Amino acid sequence: MTTGIGPTIGNPSPGYGLRVRLDNHKAKSLASGDFVCPCGLAEDAVGYAETEHLVIRAQRHRRDGCPIPEVREQAARQYAALQSSLSKRSR
Repeated sequence: MTTGIGPTIGNPSPGYGLRVRLDNHKAKSLASGDFVCPCGLAEDAVGYAETEHLVIRAQRHRRDGCPIPEVREQAARQYAALQSSLSKRSR
């Protein structure tokens, strides 16, 4: 769901990816983000909670829902690296 009020990635020639902007940790209402996938899915969000949910949805889409196998494979590798990093911290 694109509302068109979030930031855009790489203007004037946009690319794929996830971008989050939080200018001030005290003014969380100013948080914004957008996500564009090579498969065509695009979303943006404004506000701290909405942006946090956008990040979660974007990563789940890349790992589980994207129809492009290369995107899913890359996301799975990144997720495995994150899990490994988190398990090392808890030791």
